[in-house]
Amino acid sequence: MTPDDARAALDDIRKRHEQSRAEEVRHGLSPFYLAVLASVVLLSYASFDLPNPWGGAMLFPVVGLLALLAFVYARRAPVLRKPGSGELLVGVAAGIVLAAVLQGLAAAAQAVGTPTPHLVSAAVGSVICLLMAGRVCRGAEALARQADRRN
Repeated sequence: MTPDDARAALDDIRKRHEQSRAEEVRHGLSPFYLAVLASVVLLSYASFDLPNPWGGAMLFPVVGLLALLAFVYARRAPVLRKPGSGELLVGVAAGIVLAAVLQGLAAAAQAVGTPTPHLVSAAVGSVICLLMAGRVCRGAEALARQADRRN
């Protein structure tokens, strides 16, 4: 094998890796998954406004939706690969930012005197999730590409 053959093989591996990452993002950003995730955010956070027995009971539909999402995603995924550390870091950071934004919105809605501040903030948070999903995934892709280039 010549150095040019090895370089061509490595370039082909990188190209296939990029193709699989792009396909995974396309699959993960489908309207079905985004709608289920927005429903999870809405149901779980809006349940804080419900009286005591019902607030905890909302945990069951949320867990059911997440289980359905994981099952369908694993069954229909065209590519299954382990996410890189950069991708996981972006996901955790996005979750922390979302929780902080939801808390801030709930505090602002409560200060205004809204009777259901968590429902209002959950609705706004769901819309934010839908609008930011593409940007967050593109950021995770960019981080993963940078990590691949360093290796």
